[in-house]
Amino acid sequence: MFNVDLYTGGILGLLASAGPVAKFVVFILFLFSIISWTIILLKWKQFSRTEKEGERFIKTVKDADSFKKIITSYRENPDNAFYRLIVSSYKEIASRQKENPGPQTDVLPVVENTLRIVITEETEKLERRLSFLATTANTAPFIGLFGTVWGIMDSFREIGVRGTTSLAVVAPGISEALIATALGLATAIPAVLAYNYFLGRLKRIISKMENASMYIVNILEK
Repeated sequence: MFNVDLYTGGILGLLASAGPVAKFVVFILFLFSIISWTIILLKWKQFSRTEKEGERFIKTVKDADSFKKIITSYRENPDNAFYRLIVSSYKEIASRQKENPGPQTDVLPVVENTLRIVITEETEKLERRLSFLATTANTAPFIGLFGTVWGIMDSFREIGVRGTTSLAVVAPGISEALIATALGLATAIPAVLAYNYFLGRLKRIISKMENASMYIVNILEK
């Protein structure tokens, strides 16, 4: 009985009886919401894994006295942002030794530049798709507002056509307007909260990468 009432007189009933513009607005907002929540879940998993990798890497590199020891401990998990820091440094040193055998007195500046490049690349990977959350947070309220304005315009049109201001005439358009407003906010609020949250976590991860780079440079200096 509850489901029947919900469909005939509730939100689903209003959506079913709404005009094509209102349905299109609801569809766009629903699509934005689905994509946003998918990105939120994927980014949560990616950021959590990267932070754990950072904690493990810094712990490992603190106890290590050579590149070889660190690389050996990460061979079973090569798909690792922090592992790529040490691998890129090791490859740079090996390449220079192959070209110019002997002591490498000027290797530190080169490795530092390499580490900065890797950190930039890994940061770009972590930032990927976050811009969609920002776009959703900025545009969803306006899409909802468009639906709101259209619903109110529809109510005024019905008043002009029927020549009455009774509740039965204006209620459908007003209901469509309120639903569009609510959906716009429901889509935008999680997106803006998640975007700001992930930016904070991204800063912490970048800080861990910079710390890891310093540990790598310290190993070279030793």
